[in-house]
Amino acid sequence: MAAKRKFRDQILHKMLHVPYRLRVRYKRLRRPFAVTYVFIHGLADTGELWQPFIENVPANCNYIVVDLLGHGGSYLARTRRMYSAREQARHLLATCLTNGLSGPVVLVGHSFGSLVAIEFASMYKGIVKRCILVAPPIYRDSSQTGAARLRQDNLLREIYRQALKTPKAVVAGYDLYSKLGLAGFSETQLTQDNFSAFRDTLLAGIISQNASRKLAETRIDTDIIYGKLDPFIVEKNLKHIAEKNQQITLHSLTTATHAIRQRTRKVIVSCMKRAIKPESK
Repeated sequence: MAAKRKFRDQILHKMLHVPYRLRVRYKRLRRPFAVTYVFIHGLADTGELWQPFIENVPANCNYIVVDLLGHGGSYLARTRRMYSAREQARHLLATCLTNGLSGPVVLVGHSFGSLVAIEFASMYKGIVKRCILVAPPIYRDSSQTGAARLRQDNLLREIYRQALKTPKAVVAGYDLYSKLGLAGFSETQLTQDNFSAFRDTLLAGIISQNASRKLAETRIDTDIIYGKLDPFIVEKNLKHIAEKNQQITLHSLTTATHAIRQRTRKVIVSCMKRAIKPESK
């Protein structure tokens, strides 16, 4: 079985670039050509994160909630490239289309899911109506050495690299985080069995990224919701991008958590409601 899966990965997905089909947690795609809310969870999470939010999707709209590749019930690929935000966006679109997506989309992404949303909007801008990005870990190009504003970006990258050297400690840390109730609406599912997907997503999707440039160039109305004291957020990067792009609206909260809690939920729901109104910007 393992050999057959490896062969399929090599031929279908690595050589022919056929996207994976992701597990769909929830969906309502009954209205053809209606706006569809596409919910994208973050690293070491599942689509279950969004279950409390789907009740806030307007009755005249559709929605779809998936598990990203290597997460929850979706396939655990063995090729690191497949875990980049760009590749995840390809898998996401293919899954949406095979499930009946036929109208414009509003992307709602948390953490790494925000990076996937940015890639999706860049690649398929013709169908994206609006983006709602929650706690996006936007880090600038690490090749730009010498700039003071890159120090926090590079420090976080180095922390991530060092953490990957101690898988057991990282798994135990995530488990404790959830047990203490600090994960908010998240359903953290990090184990030794799926740590390889966590590692590859962190390396290919977060440490290596070009989301800053793509977000700066977007022409799609975008809400960015973040905690000012969130340890994984570089606020200067978000402010710098928003200052130069009028399509971007920042919603800063005086919170210190990366997880979605009640205060953040209220802002997300407010942005979701405004997303389909012509006067929302």
